[in-house]
Amino acid sequence: MYVEIVFNIPLNKTLTYKKPDEITDSLVGCRVIAPIRGRGVKGVVVTETDTLNGNYTPLLIQKRIDLEPICGEYEFKLASWISEYYHTSFGEALFASLPAGNPSKKDKKVNPIKIKQQPYFTLNDEQEDALNKIISGIDKKESNTFLIHGVTGSGKTEVYMRAIKHVISIGKEAIVILPEISLTPQTIKRFAERFEGRVAVLHSKLSPNQKYRYWQMIRKGEIQIIVGARSAIFSPTPNLGIIVVDEEHETSYKSSETPRYNARQIAFYRAERESATLILGSATPSVETYFHAKNNTKIKLLSLNKRASNINMPDVNIIDMKTAKRSNIFSMMSEDLVLAINSTLDKKEQVILLLNRKGYSNYVSCSHCNRVLECPHCSVSLTYHKSRDIVMCHYCGYTQHTDEKCDECNIGVLKKLGVGTERVEENLKLIFPNANIYRVDQESVKAVGSYETIFDDFKNQKIDILIGTQMIAKGLDFPNVTLVGVLLADTALHIPDFRSAERTFSLLTQVAGRSGRGDKKGAVYIQTYSPTHYALEYAKNHDYKAFYDEEIIKRRENLYPPFSRLVRIVVRGIDEKIVESDTYKILDILEVHTMHLGESIEIVGTAPCVMSKLKKYYRWNILIKTKNQSLLKEFFTELRTSFAAQKGNYVEIDIDPINMT
Repeated sequence: MYVEIVFNIPLNKTLTYKKPDEITDSLVGCRVIAPIRGRGVKGVVVTETDTLNGNYTPLLIQKRIDLEPICGEYEFKLASWISEYYHTSFGEALFASLPAGNPSKKDKKVNPIKIKQQPYFTLNDEQEDALNKIISGIDKKESNTFLIHGVTGSGKTEVYMRAIKHVISIGKEAIVILPEISLTPQTIKRFAERFEGRVAVLHSKLSPNQKYRYWQMIRKGEIQIIVGARSAIFSPTPNLGIIVVDEEHETSYKSSETPRYNARQIAFYRAERESATLILGSATPSVETYFHAKNNTKIKLLSLNKRASNINMPDVNIIDMKTAKRSNIFSMMSEDLVLAINSTLDKKEQVILLLNRKGYSNYVSCSHCNRVLECPHCSVSLTYHKSRDIVMCHYCGYTQHTDEKCDECNIGVLKKLGVGTERVEENLKLIFPNANIYRVDQESVKAVGSYETIFDDFKNQKIDILIGTQMIAKGLDFPNVTLVGVLLADTALHIPDFRSAERTFSLLTQVAGRSGRGDKKGAVYIQTYSPTHYALEYAKNHDYKAFYDEEIIKRRENLYPPFSRLVRIVVRGIDEKIVESDTYKILDILEVHTMHLGESIEIVGTAPCVMSKLKKYYRWNILIKTKNQSLLKEFFTELRTSFAAQKGNYVEIDIDPINMT
């Protein structure tokens, strides 16, 4: 017997091997170790045959990994679709959808979480109406997609859980994907409390082997509800009834590695293929999703315009830092915000402060020659971390200790300039010496062991002021938080990316929604140097629809999504001249294959990436706008078959890119 095997490599064909005589059962769907160029490589058997095409002697499989199949015909078809849509090899697509662990008797067994079941809340009229429409769609036993556009605190999660309850009552399974599992412990706990003993949470603390066990339990229908991050969308549910994509606008659903899939797009595919219901939820839906919900009957728009508890949205104050009076102790804070924090603390209420910059100072510069310390591997300045007395690159992790004197001119001293969350924490302790202040970042989390420990302390009011980056902007529901402050609200506004306004609006709306979620009135103070920008003006009024109406005009004028599809090709390598050379070779192939398509294809530019060097690699890109991605099929076929990158170069194909740097 012979087997056809695919590997996690950019080779879009199977390789033939001999099956060991002692293995008598089928290996289809099992992982094995097979030799490639003298070394054992993990692959998946996709077919078996007793005939050999060609006059050669295949190599023998070295080892069997799985005692039972880890995948089957369904996973093969899904991988085939991913391969075609994202222009990657079948093997790379298949491996992206499978767990990495192995069957092991030694590994700790996993159970669904068991927590005391909690009572149901009473739905308001908007929630009840949305739920009824969703259940009606589920009962039709056909594919349905709903976008729940609900303001922060409107009770979207409760609607999800009621719909899931209906799905499992008719014997089907549910998949719930969240942007970042570690940052949403409250949401996970709510699911575990509601569905006692029926929930499997796929998170980073599980070992690969535990994830493998979950995978097999899900395949056998032993788990009804799967909650997880991006990769949970591949869970092999035998009778899928519903998929929930919470915070559907989040960029973390897009993979940054080959294949560069978007979990939301996979959710659309699975729901349609398996006649399941798909729920997308967000207070700030992506512009593309909202456009299709308004203009496409395939996505039904459900609106939750008021908070579930009928509490008013917080008052939002925009502070113009060009004219605002500053704190004498810390000039990055206005007196208005300082007074608001004082008042909040006097009432024994809590504060969240957002600054989307890590570290103490975001750059270090010489006082004489003005040289800025840069990462030797990336085209980015180094960030100073005072607690460790180092400068660090937040892209590749490079660190170095700093001297007082500049080693370039040997005259000037190195000044720590700019501001990060670490500096904010230091100054807040001077302004509010009696307050318990805590900073949330990777370092602080390591110190206490988990985000959940910090959030529990905050929930139990052991922390008065919580400072952090965008990780504290979403998923938190603390009724005693009545003040949210945003420092430097402009940080993402002027990045050269057509989505910068959307991301700024979304972040501000999400973090503002953390305030006033209990029975106490909330307030938000946004400090900015661009107070009249439409993203801030509409965030102030919690007005997504007005923001969308203005943003969609700009998208239409410039033919950006949803009025086009984007494809980004990135060439990276150690030698910049060779990278540039390959980029122009690809451009030549592209122009030959698209010249007859006219206005249907626009090549925006061939140039170094915004992040022109990353992790020692120089990077050039080509950005393509197209009305229909399938028009590029001939080009990608030619690229795959006739183009070979020069030694040391790699070509990345990103369909529907999110990160434009």
